[in-house]
Amino acid sequence: MKKILLATILTLLFFTGKAQLKIDAEYRPRFEFRDGYSTLKIEDSDPAYFVTQRTRLNLNHIFNNVASRLSIQDYRIWGESKLKADVPGLSVFEAYFKLKLNEYWDVTAGRQSFNIDNKRLFSGANWNQISSSHDGVTLDFNKESLNFKMLTAFNQAKVSNFGTDYSDQISNYKFLNVIWLEKKFDHLSIANITITDGYQKEGTMNTDYYRLTSGGVVKYYKSVSNIEVRGFYQFGKNKKGQDVSSYFVNFIYGHNFTEKLNVTAGIEYMSGNDLTDTLNLDDNAFDILYGTKHAYNGIMDYFSTPSTTKNAGLVDGYVKFNLSKIKSWKLSAHYHYFALSNNYVYKGEKQDKFLANEIDFIATWKMNDVINMQFGYATLFGGKTLEYIKGVEGDGMQHYFYTMITVKPTFFKN
Repeated sequence: MKKILLATILTLLFFTGKAQLKIDAEYRPRFEFRDGYSTLKIEDSDPAYFVTQRTRLNLNHIFNNVASRLSIQDYRIWGESKLKADVPGLSVFEAYFKLKLNEYWDVTAGRQSFNIDNKRLFSGANWNQISSSHDGVTLDFNKESLNFKMLTAFNQAKVSNFGTDYSDQISNYKFLNVIWLEKKFDHLSIANITITDGYQKEGTMNTDYYRLTSGGVVKYYKSVSNIEVRGFYQFGKNKKGQDVSSYFVNFIYGHNFTEKLNVTAGIEYMSGNDLTDTLNLDDNAFDILYGTKHAYNGIMDYFSTPSTTKNAGLVDGYVKFNLSKIKSWKLSAHYHYFALSNNYVYKGEKQDKFLANEIDFIATWKMNDVINMQFGYATLFGGKTLEYIKGVEGDGMQHYFYTMITVKPTFFKN
């Protein structure tokens, strides 16, 4: 791996006379203190605290109408490798080339990471130290107010002479297709996103299940206010073969009261299964697929997938206060009200839909163009239904704290 990386760098340097080259890096250690993160602490539980780190080396090269990117990363928990131990840790985060076909069309092939819309259904998942990238081909069209993007991926675990068996990676998608189409007007934009993902049926070699998620996004911006509305419908079959019929609705209103103060209020509704209806065999719990989880339903990550609410859905009503341009600081305070969107049953009785209240505080300090620091604290107050869902009796307030420093130096740029 080291020889390959060195050869790549030397090759790119050879062409710097006629091309653009940038070599930069990212160092991102994060300390976390967990005392009720993701699940409820109990009377005898002790807090967990540790440091994780992401390290990346990025090479970006442009020559004529071809741009390429290679991003090598290492992820580790401080102390997981024994002293004087040679443990391989490098992996490829991104490795692709982008060919500009003409003024409007681009095609990108290789391992790539990107975000669509507000990252709710498709995201690079940057909070996760490993993040998310996909092996596929992307087609882009950009012309003034019209944007189109399509990603297609087809996965296999090995080279074969016959068949497309993906049993070795049964939990990963076998086929993925994402289409994003957006039209912008003066103060309005209208978009559609359609995601098709296919999974191989467990125990078979030739049977695949396909799930489709499609819907619209409307954004309205004018002076100091903005409104965003999203609605998605999910259908087809999930990876277990169940028929899917679920939906997602999101409303956001933001207002800039001053140049420094922004307040955003919103609500998310994800449909869920009615657990009082034992005859229903369909999957009615909406799945946010490949979108970001940490950025929306609270930084304590209690409600990130359908299983975290026992497939009974989720309602998240929130208010976010954001202060910026305070010298080099940005400050945020978020309040979340969590509840189930459908009925949950415990010991034969239908339970209250209220889950929890969560309060998050985030402070970001930009020291300079290279160094950025972030501090976060969150606390959660759960109800009895949350205890039933998590399977434990919570002990008091739940806490989570982190501090993260991101250093992004540029080693070379021509």
